[in-house]
Amino acid sequence: MPKFQGINIQATGQNIITLGDGNQINAQFSELGQALVELRNAITESDASEAYKMNLVADIDTIESQLAKPQPNRSIIAAAWEAVKGAAAIDGCVSLVQKVGLLIARFLS
Repeated sequence: MPKFQGINIQATGQNIITLGDGNQINAQFSELGQALVELRNAITESDASEAYKMNLVADIDTIESQLAKPQPNRSIIAAAWEAVKGAAAIDGCVSLVQKVGLLIARFLS
């Protein structure tokens, strides 16, 4: 079932896009959303423990859920990002964490 089923998106005055991972975000955050999808994919395909991957993916979902809102809660995004930054320790994720970090920094400033 789509995340926002039953909500008239047009009535909210914003454009919602669906990312490659099925999550939906406000179109104005599409670049950040795509970078989060890339990071999620690298995390899920890594050799990290399943529990660690689950925690990181849940925090990425939290960020993406906030990005669907007309007025995302910056403190929630900042808190979730603090946990996701730990993905830099996973092989192949350093550059993706840096990319997302730059985009989030622009959003949070």
